Amino acid sequence: MVTKKAFTLIELIITITIVAILTMLSYAPYNYYQNKSKLKITTREISQLLYESRNIAVNWAIWSSKNISVWVYIDTSLSSNNEIKVFSYPYDILEWNITNTELWDVKLLNKLILREGIQIDDIDWNNNFLFMFNAIDWKLKYYKWNWLTKTLLPDDDKISISFSYKWSTSLALKRTINYFTNTNIIDY
Repeated sequence: MVTKKAFTLIELIITITIVAILTMLSYAPYNYYQNKSKLKITTREISQLLYESRNIAVNWAIWSSKNISVWVYIDTSLSSNNEIKVFSYPYDILEWNITNTELWDVKLLNKLILREGIQIDDIDWNNNFLFMFNAIDWKLKYYKWNWLTKTLLPDDDKISISFSYKWSTSLALKRTINYFTNTNIIDY
């Protein structure tokens, strides 16, 4: 008589159930760390965008005959909450006179589209914000902005940009970038 060794149906179902539970338990931390990684990458991208915008405003006159002020516009409304736009606003230098160009000379230089699920919550408790890196005096001006009115905000040492993963309330899935206006240093 030959005996065959095999698994019973019950043993097979228990094994499959254990494997399924272990798989589900390992997916949750993976997803969590993936979302934290998206926040970390977004932090670097926003920081880099602000540095590049200021450098364009400071160095553009070296490359061309025009000074280019750079506007970084951040809107937290649902329609455009996943992108940050960078505009150029040229100034002509004619001998000793500096003149503004027409509004239609404003060009879109760059657009940062945030990673999936990441949105900007607020910028110093404002919904819309405009950084203006002025090419003439190389100073930063910033505005609480909407398309009808613009309000120049008082000089502040620091501007905070808060963003999160899908409006998370967990501190682990929220980030804040602090932009120090006097030194052009970004801390996160």
